[in-house]
Amino acid sequence: MYINTKCLLSNMKIKNRIYLNKEIEKNQIIDFNTKHSHYLSSVLRSKVGDNVCVFNESEEYILELTSVDRRKASGTVLSKTQSIKKNYPLTLFFSPIKRAQTEIIIQKCTEIGITKFQPVIMERTQFKTFNIDRLKLIAIEAVEQSNQISIPQINVPIHFEDFIKKNNESIIACCISEAASKISEVLSDENLIVKGVLIGPEGDFSDKEIKLIEENNMIIPISLGNSVLKSETACIVASSLIKELSNHA
Repeated sequence: MYINTKCLLSNMKIKNRIYLNKEIEKNQIIDFNTKHSHYLSSVLRSKVGDNVCVFNESEEYILELTSVDRRKASGTVLSKTQSIKKNYPLTLFFSPIKRAQTEIIIQKCTEIGITKFQPVIMERTQFKTFNIDRLKLIAIEAVEQSNQISIPQINVPIHFEDFIKKNNESIIACCISEAASKISEVLSDENLIVKGVLIGPEGDFSDKEIKLIEENNMIIPISLGNSVLKSETACIVASSLIKELSNHA
C-alpha cells in the first residue's frame, strides 16, 4: 500500500517544539545544543526516529531525530509544516513588579500573543531592575509551548514622562478614572486600532499620572470592572480581552 509520507507529515500535530535562532531548510542536519539535547533525552524521553518541530521567527519544520543523547542530539529536517500566522503587533506597557510576578506577566502574555513588552517606571514603581536575558528565555519557552512563531521584544525600562511624550499610537490604559469606559465598549469601535495596553504599578497610577493619561489624546482610559486586580492579573486580563474583542488583533 502506498503511503503519502509528505501528506502525513503536514497533518501531524506534534506538540514538542524547539526554537532555533538560525536559518532552517529541508534536508538540513541540526545539531542541538546541550540544553536542547538534555530536554529531548531526559525530559521528553525522545528516541531515534521521533519527530519534533523546529522553528525560527519565519518558518516551522518537522525534524526526525537521528541521534539522542543528553549531551548531544541531532536530527534531519524533513519538511515545512503549515504556515503559522504571526501575531498582530500589540505592546504591553507595564510597571515592573516583583521578579516572580514579572516572569508570570512575560510568560502568560506571550502565550496570549503580546509582541512587545515595554517596562515603564512610574511614581509608585518599587522594582526598577530585572534580568532581561532571563525574561527572554521565559518568552521563548512560552512561544514554544503556545504554538506561536514570533519571539516578543523585551525592552529596557523607560520613565513614564518619556512614554507620554513619545507615544503616537492608540493605547488603552487600565486605571481608576472618571473618564474610564468599559473595555468592551472601547474595543467595539471598528475604526479604533489598539496598538498597546498600559497597566499601572501596585497601588495604581498617581494622581499626576492619571491626569497625564486623561489629557493625552492617544491614550484611552478604560475599566476592567469593579474588582481590584493585582498588576500581573490586570496585564493578563487586559491583553486577553484585546486579543479576543479587538477587530484588528
